[in-house]
Amino acid sequence: MKKIKDIKLNIDGEEVLRYQGYSRKRVKKPNQNILQITEEEINRGYNLFKPQEIYSLIKIISFTSEGRINLENGLTFRFAKSIIDQLKGASHLLVGVVTIGDFLEKKVSELFSQGEYPQALALDAVGTVAVEDFSRKIRKFARQEVKEQGLKTSRHFSPGYGGWDVSQQKIIFKNIPAENIGVRLTKGCMMVPQKSLSWVIGVGKETIIPSEKDNSCKNCQPKCCDYRTFI
Repeated sequence: MKKIKDIKLNIDGEEVLRYQGYSRKRVKKPNQNILQITEEEINRGYNLFKPQEIYSLIKIISFTSEGRINLENGLTFRFAKSIIDQLKGASHLLVGVVTIGDFLEKKVSELFSQGEYPQALALDAVGTVAVEDFSRKIRKFARQEVKEQGLKTSRHFSPGYGGWDVSQQKIIFKNIPAENIGVRLTKGCMMVPQKSLSWVIGVGKETIIPSEKDNSCKNCQPKCCDYRTFI
């Protein structure tokens, strides 16, 4: 797939506040000091992002009755039924990993060690918003690529969400060389750097197109998550 250049990340201040626990759901409003710190950390964050991506289009050989998808390279994904139902009609999977690098999380650790807790929490939230924004932009670009080939795309799915076991990260990392963008897996299948995301998207002429705005929270089973978006 193409190498993407010059993607500008946009950090939504409201989203950064939400990840710090300030939400309309809780009717909890940040004071002026928190607002100032958040603005400062957003500005700091822009100097710490090193966004990189890698993704590939992989052919599906077969779907099995046990919720497995066998790929052309001999690897197999195992999905929950709810995800399999949304991947029906797919002939390929787009498999991707994105990251904003580790400079930001190193700075977060430094701020914590210095006792600058509000700044550290705000900057960590900035990193979360940044990697989500970057991931959305890469998925949009990848979708456009396959759309130009006359193919349709499903919504995206990430290990650990919507009933998809986090252990399936291993299969994603076997499909694409994420180490080329500096991302690796721990024994617990967590990505390092932490501000990284992985996903798969169904692709095909008969793929089910999402009927509503792509929003991972709609596919996630826990309904009481503090970070759940308002939908």
